[in-house]
Amino acid sequence: MVQVEIIRVGALSTNCYVVYSDGSAGCVLIDPGGEAELISEFMERQELTPERIISTHAHADHTGAVAPLVTRYQCKFGLGAADAVAAGNQSEWLIDMLGDFEEPPPPSAKYFGGETLQCDGFEINVLATPGHTPGSISLLIDDLVFTGDSLFRESIGRFDLPGGSQEQELSSIHTMLLTLADETVVFPGHGPSTTIGHERFANPYLQ
Repeated sequence: MVQVEIIRVGALSTNCYVVYSDGSAGCVLIDPGGEAELISEFMERQELTPERIISTHAHADHTGAVAPLVTRYQCKFGLGAADAVAAGNQSEWLIDMLGDFEEPPPPSAKYFGGETLQCDGFEINVLATPGHTPGSISLLIDDLVFTGDSLFRESIGRFDLPGGSQEQELSSIHTMLLTLADETVVFPGHGPSTTIGHERFANPYLQ
């Protein structure tokens, strides 16, 4: 059974997710936006080792701890192909706000959507959900979906930053996320979890 641990990191309380399967030592880190030591301490307590790190998009609050974690664990790092360049070209105001940001290394994997990643005890299906950024992705694991800053509880991600598109973001949500089953649990990049069914009927941006 897949387990999900939420570690809120950084000035913007980014949800960093540690995803692992019962009885397995391997895990996947999603959106380690800062506080690498805090993330490492959790994994060491649980005797977990990351097989890969995935950022749902390139913004600094979702990539800020990638570099020290990749160095420490020698694991793969992946993100959406269209965000690969932006990961190394961050907004200065966001870096200043976060404080402990380290520029991530070039990704060892660039995702276009449609990939299936094999992990220790589970699979990750990569969904292309551009709009918040050109390379935003969501990650579907069984009946769980990690949506980054594309879809929040009763809200959606901002689209006024460079590369953002309201039309594209809404299209991504409707064609890639709202087609999932109502009981699918949504783990967003910030804030509380929700379900696809709840967002289908209660999210004012999707009506």
